[in-house]
Amino acid sequence: MLRAIIVDDEPYVRQMIKGMIPWQQMDMELAGEFYNGEDAYQFIEQHSGIDVAFTDLRMPVMDGLHLIRRALEVRPGLNFIVVSAYDDFHLVKDAFMLGAKDYLLKSEMTEQQIRHVLSRLQEKAAANSGGLSEGPEKGSAYDGQYWLKETLLSRLAAGHISAADIGTLQSLLSGHAPKKWRSMMVKLHKPNGQAAPPAGSFAAEITRYVMEQEEALACREQMRCDIAAVSPYEYMLVLQYAVHEAEAAMNSHMTELSSRLKLEGLCASIGISRTSADFAKLPALAEEARLCAAYCFIAGNGSIIRYTPQLAEPSPMEINAAGRTAQLKKLLNTLWLEQGKAADLTGIAISPSSVCVRHIQAVADLYMKYHFVLVDFAQQNGLFTGATAALSAEYEQHWKHNGDLHSLNQWLASFIHALQTYRGEHSIIHQIKLYMASHYTDDISLQSVAGKFNINSSYLSRLFSEKENASFVDYLSHIRISKAMELMKTSHFKIYEICEKVGYTSPEHFSRTFKKMTGKSPKQFMDGRS
Repeated sequence: MLRAIIVDDEPYVRQMIKGMIPWQQMDMELAGEFYNGEDAYQFIEQHSGIDVAFTDLRMPVMDGLHLIRRALEVRPGLNFIVVSAYDDFHLVKDAFMLGAKDYLLKSEMTEQQIRHVLSRLQEKAAANSGGLSEGPEKGSAYDGQYWLKETLLSRLAAGHISAADIGTLQSLLSGHAPKKWRSMMVKLHKPNGQAAPPAGSFAAEITRYVMEQEEALACREQMRCDIAAVSPYEYMLVLQYAVHEAEAAMNSHMTELSSRLKLEGLCASIGISRTSADFAKLPALAEEARLCAAYCFIAGNGSIIRYTPQLAEPSPMEINAAGRTAQLKKLLNTLWLEQGKAADLTGIAISPSSVCVRHIQAVADLYMKYHFVLVDFAQQNGLFTGATAALSAEYEQHWKHNGDLHSLNQWLASFIHALQTYRGEHSIIHQIKLYMASHYTDDISLQSVAGKFNINSSYLSRLFSEKENASFVDYLSHIRISKAMELMKTSHFKIYEICEKVGYTSPEHFSRTFKKMTGKSPKQFMDGRS
């Protein structure tokens, strides 16, 4: 569990930070909050178990910069997160030089940003505990530059980097020679579609693989790669090339990276931006890379997508979730009644050629609704066993978050095929009998059961006569009276109570039916119990 303190002279800021941190979910606890740096320093000096400190920079008695400098002298492992005003960015840079690990702007702070910052700290802690070294030794000026660069790269990857941040990032990344810039998003999967978070961070490995493929470049000595982890299996790369490097050579360089990752047993979906010699366009390049990586959901996991303006163009198609879900329900009922009929998924399955990037979330939500409809249908009809249960688990564990459109369509077709297979093994009359056996206590009738299974009541009546040699009413009465006899033998309920428990609303009707089927009245039967 991480223990944190909050240091700010403004009570409402301390309260805001406390309210935005999901303490229990992040496995954290608040160890203390302080009005100034002096009080916080004394607490840090006396308590060794503090992991994180949120601190303002402008405070009375002792400011944030002095607090960071003095605290890291006695607790070098303490992680400082600076909370600053927008016009204090020059102080933020000084804080990073002293050893701060991240920063938050008071005016733009959100729960999502705080969660992201804390998750990054936890990932670094996990990586370091596993023996991975992802940065220079803590406490040096170079260390401050390293953490500042990593923080700004993460903000770039997350899509919320300011113009001031871009200027600082440029000073940290670029040298004097003019460069071409390109952004790249890499998402890792296992070949079966599972997300593949490696043990610890995979950033160092990806960087090494990029550098290993530099033979494709004419000016390989000018090539540089910086990387930020969006998640344990998703990474944003910022690539620098010589300004006269050929486009074909750069494309070949990226393709080789995908091949190298496959050797590790991973499937890599890669989105690649255009190139630009203008560093100020880096946020736009990062957005292009994100868009291309997202498009791999449509093109297929393992694709390499290079940005073209057409990718951002809208499609005229709209995802009518309600209409498509209704079509799926209709198809299931039709297949249930017409055994052997081929399943036509037209209007249900989404064709990759019909959608664009802006549809991706709507498509993912639609297949989540499909999963619910399929599972509900299977459960209602006694078919949620074997293959259908396995396919449901497969969706929840793999395809829901990591599948592409092709795999989701394959999963949909497989689930419907499994239902059809069970339909052949379990006839509709069998399913209705199961339904009656579990709902005999309800007020059910020939008409209500026929409506439940979307069939004609006359057809259902004929089915019972042909398959069971009994009418629907007689079959239901047999279930109810058999259950009544069990209760009479095994319980001390009164007759009127048993009457209600087996689905009869009239004691007289219950008594007549009971005598007709057993030859005895309910009282005679109970009196004759052994």
